[in-house]
Amino acid sequence: MNFHQKQKLIKQLGGIEQVRDEILQNTTNNNTYQNIKIVHDYLVDNLQYDTSISKKNIYNIYGAMVNKECVCEGYARSFKYLMDELKIPCILVIGKATNSENRTENHAWNYVQLNNNWYAIDCTWDDPVSTTGWVSETSKIRFFLRGSNFMSKDHVPNGQFTEGGKIFTYPNLSNQDY
Repeated sequence: MNFHQKQKLIKQLGGIEQVRDEILQNTTNNNTYQNIKIVHDYLVDNLQYDTSISKKNIYNIYGAMVNKECVCEGYARSFKYLMDELKIPCILVIGKATNSENRTENHAWNYVQLNNNWYAIDCTWDDPVSTTGWVSETSKIRFFLRGSNFMSKDHVPNGQFTEGGKIFTYPNLSNQDY
Protein backbone atom coordinates (compact mmCIF):
# COMPACT_ATOMS: atom_id res chain seq x y z
CA MET A 1 0.00 0.00 0.00
CA ASN A 2 1.47 3.34 -1.02
CA PHE A 3 1.30 6.63 0.87
CA HIS A 4 -1.78 7.95 -0.97
CA GLN A 5 -3.70 4.72 -0.41
CA LYS A 6 -2.86 4.88 3.31
CA GLN A 7 -4.03 8.49 3.52
CA LYS A 8 -7.30 7.62 1.78
CA LEU A 9 -7.88 4.69 4.16
CA ILE A 10 -7.21 6.87 7.21
CA LYS A 11 -9.71 9.46 5.91
CA GLN A 12 -12.34 6.76 5.29
CA LEU A 13 -11.86 5.27 8.76
CA GLY A 14 -12.17 8.74 10.27
CA GLY A 15 -15.47 9.27 8.47
CA ILE A 16 -16.84 5.95 9.72
CA GLU A 17 -15.72 6.66 13.29
CA GLN A 18 -17.32 10.12 13.22
CA VAL A 19 -20.71 8.70 12.21
CA ARG A 20 -20.29 5.84 14.71
CA ASP A 21 -19.71 8.33 17.53
CA GLU A 22 -22.71 10.41 16.43
CA ILE A 23 -24.98 7.36 16.59
CA LEU A 24 -23.60 5.88 19.80
CA GLN A 25 -23.76 9.13 21.76
CA ASN A 26 -27.51 8.51 22.03
CA THR A 27 -27.17 5.02 23.54
CA THR A 28 -27.30 4.09 27.22
CA ASN A 29 -25.21 1.67 29.23
CA ASN A 30 -28.06 -0.26 30.76
CA ASN A 31 -30.77 -0.69 28.14
CA THR A 32 -29.82 -3.21 25.47
CA TYR A 33 -33.24 -3.12 23.78
CA GLN A 34 -33.14 0.68 23.50
CA ASN A 35 -29.58 0.60 22.11
CA ILE A 36 -30.57 -1.93 19.44
CA LYS A 37 -33.55 0.26 18.53
CA ILE A 38 -31.44 3.43 18.33
CA VAL A 39 -29.00 1.81 15.90
CA HIS A 40 -31.79 0.21 13.85
CA ASP A 41 -33.73 3.46 13.60
CA TYR A 42 -30.67 5.47 12.63
CA LEU A 43 -29.87 3.12 9.74
CA VAL A 44 -33.50 2.97 8.57
CA ASP A 45 -33.98 6.74 8.78
CA ASN A 46 -30.63 7.87 7.35
CA LEU A 47 -29.62 5.38 4.64
CA GLN A 48 -30.93 5.05 1.12
CA TYR A 49 -31.10 1.75 -0.71
CA ASP A 50 -29.04 1.88 -3.90
CA THR A 51 -31.10 0.44 -6.74
CA SER A 52 -28.44 0.99 -9.40
CA ILE A 53 -26.11 -1.67 -7.95
CA SER A 54 -23.27 0.18 -9.67
CA LYS A 55 -21.92 2.75 -7.20
CA LYS A 56 -18.72 2.41 -5.18
CA ASN A 57 -18.87 1.13 -1.60
CA ILE A 58 -22.54 0.09 -1.64
CA TYR A 59 -21.66 -3.28 -0.09
CA ASN A 60 -19.67 -1.95 2.85
CA ILE A 61 -19.77 0.14 6.02
CA TYR A 62 -18.23 3.20 4.38
CA GLY A 63 -20.94 3.33 1.72
CA ALA A 64 -23.64 2.96 4.34
CA MET A 65 -22.39 5.18 7.13
CA VAL A 66 -20.53 7.92 5.23
CA ASN A 67 -22.13 7.98 1.77
CA LYS A 68 -25.52 7.01 3.27
CA GLU A 69 -26.26 4.76 0.29
CA CYS A 70 -25.88 0.98 0.12
CA VAL A 71 -27.50 -2.38 -0.53
CA CYS A 72 -28.55 -4.98 2.05
CA GLU A 73 -25.00 -6.06 2.80
CA GLY A 74 -24.06 -2.47 3.69
CA TYR A 75 -27.02 -2.17 6.07
CA ALA A 76 -26.23 -5.53 7.71
CA ARG A 77 -22.47 -4.91 8.01
CA SER A 78 -23.10 -1.47 9.54
CA PHE A 79 -25.63 -2.84 12.01
CA LYS A 80 -23.15 -5.54 13.10
CA TYR A 81 -20.30 -3.03 13.38
CA LEU A 82 -22.39 -0.82 15.68
CA MET A 83 -23.61 -3.77 17.77
CA ASP A 84 -20.00 -4.90 18.17
CA GLU A 85 -19.10 -1.40 19.41
CA LEU A 86 -21.91 -1.72 21.98
CA LYS A 87 -20.78 -5.27 22.94
CA ILE A 88 -24.18 -6.67 21.92
CA PRO A 89 -23.86 -10.14 20.31
CA CYS A 90 -24.77 -9.86 16.64
CA ILE A 91 -24.05 -11.78 13.45
CA LEU A 92 -24.36 -11.11 9.76
CA VAL A 93 -26.76 -13.53 8.06
CA ILE A 94 -26.56 -14.42 4.37
CA GLY A 95 -29.30 -16.22 2.51
CA LYS A 96 -32.26 -15.85 0.21
CA ALA A 97 -35.34 -13.73 0.72
CA THR A 98 -38.58 -13.49 -1.21
CA ASN A 99 -39.58 -9.85 -1.64
CA SER A 100 -43.01 -8.23 -1.92
CA GLU A 101 -42.99 -8.84 -5.69
CA ASN A 102 -42.60 -12.58 -4.98
CA ARG A 103 -39.03 -12.63 -6.37
CA THR A 104 -36.39 -14.59 -4.50
CA GLU A 105 -33.00 -12.89 -4.29
CA ASN A 106 -29.72 -13.04 -2.40
CA HIS A 107 -30.03 -11.07 0.81
CA ALA A 108 -28.18 -10.10 4.01
CA TRP A 109 -29.66 -9.30 7.42
CA ASN A 110 -28.73 -9.77 11.10
CA TYR A 111 -29.36 -11.85 14.17
CA VAL A 112 -28.94 -10.10 17.52
CA GLN A 113 -28.98 -11.57 21.02
CA LEU A 114 -31.27 -10.03 23.61
CA ASN A 115 -32.07 -11.56 27.01
CA ASN A 116 -30.33 -14.82 26.05
CA ASN A 117 -32.44 -15.29 22.90
CA TRP A 118 -31.61 -14.58 19.27
CA TYR A 119 -33.85 -12.42 17.09
CA ALA A 120 -33.69 -11.33 13.46
CA ILE A 121 -33.41 -7.73 12.30
CA ASP A 122 -33.59 -6.67 8.67
CA CYS A 123 -32.80 -2.95 8.47
CA THR A 124 -32.94 -3.06 4.67
CA TRP A 125 -36.53 -4.24 4.54
CA ASP A 126 -37.48 -1.85 7.35
CA ASP A 127 -36.26 1.02 5.17
CA PRO A 128 -39.24 1.39 2.87
CA VAL A 129 -38.93 2.92 -0.56
CA SER A 130 -41.84 5.32 -0.73
CA THR A 131 -43.27 7.11 -3.73
CA THR A 132 -45.67 9.15 -1.59
CA GLY A 133 -43.10 10.55 0.81
CA TRP A 134 -45.03 9.33 3.86
CA VAL A 135 -44.21 6.07 5.59
CA SER A 136 -45.97 4.71 8.68
CA GLU A 137 -43.83 4.09 11.77
CA THR A 138 -45.06 0.48 11.96
CA SER A 139 -43.70 -0.23 8.48
CA LYS A 140 -40.24 0.78 9.76
CA ILE A 141 -40.23 -2.01 12.37
CA ARG A 142 -41.80 -4.90 10.48
CA PHE A 143 -38.51 -6.84 10.62
CA PHE A 144 -37.31 -5.68 14.06
CA LEU A 145 -36.53 -8.37 16.66
CA ARG A 146 -38.46 -11.09 14.88
CA GLY A 147 -38.53 -14.77 15.70
CA SER A 148 -38.35 -17.71 13.35
CA ASN A 149 -42.14 -18.07 13.07
CA PHE A 150 -42.23 -14.71 11.27
CA MET A 151 -38.86 -14.67 9.50
CA SER A 152 -39.06 -18.14 7.99
CA LYS A 153 -41.96 -16.98 5.81
CA ASP A 154 -39.63 -15.09 3.47
CA HIS A 155 -36.03 -15.24 4.79
CA VAL A 156 -33.98 -18.43 4.40
CA PRO A 157 -30.41 -18.30 5.75
CA ASN A 158 -27.86 -20.44 3.94
CA GLY A 159 -24.64 -19.41 5.68
CA GLN A 160 -22.52 -19.35 2.55
CA PHE A 161 -20.96 -15.98 1.73
CA THR A 162 -19.23 -17.12 -1.47
CA GLU A 163 -19.90 -19.95 -3.88
CA GLY A 164 -17.87 -22.95 -2.78
CA GLY A 165 -16.87 -21.16 0.45
CA LYS A 166 -17.24 -22.24 4.05
CA ILE A 167 -20.80 -22.69 5.25
CA PHE A 168 -21.46 -20.97 8.59
CA THR A 169 -23.92 -22.24 11.18
CA TYR A 170 -26.23 -19.66 12.71
CA PRO A 171 -27.70 -19.67 16.21
CA ASN A 172 -31.32 -20.75 16.52
CA LEU A 173 -33.77 -17.88 16.52
CA SER A 174 -36.41 -17.64 19.19
CA ASN A 175 -39.65 -18.99 17.75
CA GLN A 176 -41.55 -15.92 18.92
CA ASP A 177 -40.88 -12.23 18.25
CA TYR A 178 -39.39 -10.17 21.07
